[in-house]
Amino acid sequence: MSAQKLRIGFIGLGALGEGLCNNLVKAGYPVTVNDLNKDLAKRLLDGGATWSDDVAGTCRDADVVITVLPSPAISRKVVEGAGGVFDNLKSGGTWIEMSTTDMEDLLRLADVAASKGITVLECPVTGGVHLANSGEITVLVGGEQSTFERVQDILSTMGGEIIYMGKMGNASVVKVVTNMLAFIHLIAAGEAMMLPAKFGVDPDATYRAIRASSGNSFVHETESKLVLSGSYNVKFTMDLACKDLGLVNGIAEKIGVPLELGSMAQQIFRRARGLYGSQAQSPEVVRMIEAACGLELRAPGYPTELVAE
Repeated sequence: MSAQKLRIGFIGLGALGEGLCNNLVKAGYPVTVNDLNKDLAKRLLDGGATWSDDVAGTCRDADVVITVLPSPAISRKVVEGAGGVFDNLKSGGTWIEMSTTDMEDLLRLADVAASKGITVLECPVTGGVHLANSGEITVLVGGEQSTFERVQDILSTMGGEIIYMGKMGNASVVKVVTNMLAFIHLIAAGEAMMLPAKFGVDPDATYRAIRASSGNSFVHETESKLVLSGSYNVKFTMDLACKDLGLVNGIAEKIGVPLELGSMAQQIFRRARGLYGSQAQSPEVVRMIEAACGLELRAPGYPTELVAE
């Protein structure tokens, strides 16, 4: 069976999952979707996707099941729990885990899947929700090469650059490192913009100067815009940021890599979560330096949400 005809079950239609799934629906794949909130599937159902009220129905006729879920615990329940993916995906099927999840648990689940004749790929994505919507997000792939080749067209439909990382676990490690860098850059960008602002420099001029400098970063080019507009809305919560920082620091502790900046970023984000709540947006970490300095970083003309350019 060619990849173009593979039937897909898709579980998890949050900001990231819905955008990824929509690319498959637009490309004409037969997709059955499931989420706790059916309202999140409206665009997909209008585009031709099929709804299932449960995980079992999502998996029953699928060749490939994709999960994009907010935590390792939820992913574990959906995949391994009673009536979950492993109980309903046929032998010979493939489970693609696109969540940012716990590496050791993923390796254990891959072994369970293998005992049931199910192949597994880890395919976490990086680049931001706006790139998921446009089909330009980067996909990191870990697992057997043969499984990757079987579903490569599906991955290419959802993402832009598809990078095969090697054995299972490799992609998860690199994914949490990329997130750690993003969070460190976000903290640094807030501090870098605040100092000139407090000195009296127009934040718009500072933004443009940093963007054109050796200190520029992807995070500054994107998320700093949301700080300057005051929306902070990158569609990624403080809870998710703390989860990812916990994952990367946990791996580092186990293998003996000192992450001084990584552990500091974890403490800063935990403090921000305590101040602004678990569902606050991750760029709201900058609000702490705004509060400390009594000055909001604002400039006219900046967007309230990110779109692919």
